[in-house]
Amino acid sequence: LIERGICPVTLATSTLTDGVNLPFDIIFVPSLMRRSFDPVNERQVEHNMSTAEFRNLAGRAGRPGAGNGLEGITLVPIPTQPSTTAPGKLRDQRRQIKNMNTNWRDLRQPLLAEEHEQRDIDSPLALLLDGIANRARQLLNVESGEFLNWLEATIPQEISADAGQASSYELARLADSVDELDGVLLSALEELQRLDDAELKDADAEVALSEIWRRTFSSVAAAQEAWMEKAFIRRGQAILREIYPKREMRSRLYQSGFTPHVGTRFEAVRPELLALLGQAEDYGDAEDAVRLKLFVQLGELIANDRGFGFSVRSTRADQTLLENWQNVLGWWMRAPNHPVPNPNDLRAWQRFVSDNLEFRLGVGLGAVVARAWSDGVGGALIVPSLVAWRKTTGLPWFGFWARELLRWGTLDPFVAFALAEGLAGTRSEGQALREQFDEWLINRRKEIASDDRIDPQLFLEWRRSRNQDAELEVPKRSVNATLSGTDGGRVKYSVVPVVSNETIHWLDAAGYILAHSVAAESPFQGPLHKDDFQLSATREQPLVRRVDSVLGYSH
Repeated sequence: LIERGICPVTLATSTLTDGVNLPFDIIFVPSLMRRSFDPVNERQVEHNMSTAEFRNLAGRAGRPGAGNGLEGITLVPIPTQPSTTAPGKLRDQRRQIKNMNTNWRDLRQPLLAEEHEQRDIDSPLALLLDGIANRARQLLNVESGEFLNWLEATIPQEISADAGQASSYELARLADSVDELDGVLLSALEELQRLDDAELKDADAEVALSEIWRRTFSSVAAAQEAWMEKAFIRRGQAILREIYPKREMRSRLYQSGFTPHVGTRFEAVRPELLALLGQAEDYGDAEDAVRLKLFVQLGELIANDRGFGFSVRSTRADQTLLENWQNVLGWWMRAPNHPVPNPNDLRAWQRFVSDNLEFRLGVGLGAVVARAWSDGVGGALIVPSLVAWRKTTGLPWFGFWARELLRWGTLDPFVAFALAEGLAGTRSEGQALREQFDEWLINRRKEIASDDRIDPQLFLEWRRSRNQDAELEVPKRSVNATLSGTDGGRVKYSVVPVVSNETIHWLDAAGYILAHSVAAESPFQGPLHKDDFQLSATREQPLVRRVDSVLGYSH
C-alpha cells in the first residue's frame, strides 16, 4: 500500500530500522534519544541513538528502485529558539536545545568518519540469511556449494524437534531462523496475492520474489553477496511449491501472525479458543468471577506452548510467576478477592502482564477473531464494520472485546471503552460511568439482552447522546456579549472579567475592553478571577464561555 502511494505517510516506532525496506523519500526522526529499561537498577534510562541504528534508519529513504529518486532525505528537527515566553520554562528549553545540538554533533562526527572507512551496512535480513548459512555449515556440514539446494528442501521440524519452542539448542536455533525467514517470505507472497487477487505460479513467483528483494535494504547493503538473492528467491519458490503448497494453508498461517511452523501448531488450538469465545453470549450479565474463569480457560489453552504461549526468564521468581499466572491475571483484571503483589514483586508482575497477557494471549485471541472475520467474508479484503461484525464472525460481542480487556486490565468492556475513548482516566472512573450508561440503556430499551450491555454500537450511541447533551448545556454555561473594543476579526479571544455597575467588562491581557455583558444575565457566580474565559465571535451573537485552563476546552 505504501509502494502504490495509497499510504503516503507512515508513522512508525524505532522498529522501522529493522526488516524490509519501504519506498520512502523522506525520513523524519523526531529524537536522537532512545529510552530503555535498566533491569539491574529497575529504572528507565536514556541513551543516544547509535550510528549503526541511525545509518540503518536513514537507509530506508531513497534506495534505488524504492522512492521517486536515488537520494533520500533524513530530517532531524532542532529548534532554533525557545517556544515559551514563560520565564520559568526558558532555562529548561534552552538547555534542551543545547542538548539536541550536542547529540546531533556527537552523532554526525562518527557518521562522517565511518563513511570514509567503510561502505558496507548490515541489514537484519542479510544477517538472517548469513546466520542460517553459517549455522548450516557448522552444525550440518552443509558447504557453500550445497547450501542453496539444502535451503530449498529443508523444513524446520526436520532440523530439530524443538523448532518453534524458544529452545537454546543450536539446531533448534537454526530451525527457528529458517522459520523466521519463511515468515518474511510467506507474508510477502500472501500480501502480493491478496492485493492482486491472483495465484502466483512458479515463474511469476520468481519475478515477484526478485522484485521484493530489489526493494529490500539488503539488496543495497549486501550487494556483494549475490548468493543471498538466490537464497531468498529459491526459498520463496519452495514455500509455494513444496513446504506450504496450499494457498488456503498459507492464508491461515499469514493471518495467525506467527512464523509458519509456530502458526501450524497454533492451528491445533484455534478451534478450542474459537469455541470458548463463541460460548460467551452471557458475558454481559455474568459475575466477575465467571468472567475471570473464562479468561483462565482461554489462557490455559496456550500457556504451556513455548512457541506461542507464555514465556518468562529462567529466574526462580519468574518461573514461580509462570506456575501461578492465574494470580497475575486476577490482579491485572481487578477480579474480586484477587491476590496482590508485594512492592518488590510489582515490576515482575507488570512485566508478565505486558509480555504474556497483553501480548501473547492477546495476539492469540486476535488471530482467532481475525480468522473468524476472514472466514465470514470468504477471505475477501473487506474492512470490518461494527454493523456487520457480529453476523460475519458468528461471535458474541465478547470476542470483539477480549483483547481490549487484556490491554486495559478490566473485566468490563464498558470500562475498556471509556478508557480507550478518553472518557475516563482510571478504571475506577470508567466503572463510575457504567452506571450512567446502564441508566441510559434502561430508558432506551424495554428488553435488554446480555450482549446489549457490551455492544460497542450502543456504547458509541450513548457517547454521542452524552456529547449532544453537553452541547445543549453550552448556552447555559455562557453569557451573551456585546463587542465594544474589537470587530471580532480574530474570532476568539482570551478574556478576563471585571464587574462594575451591573456590567461585566471583558478585557484582554493588555487591559483593553473587548466586550461587555449584563451581570444579571450571567450564569457565572463566585470569584470570577479564578476562572479563565473565552470570547467567541464565531456567531451572529458573540458569547463568552468559561474555559477549563488545564484541559483546554469550553464548558
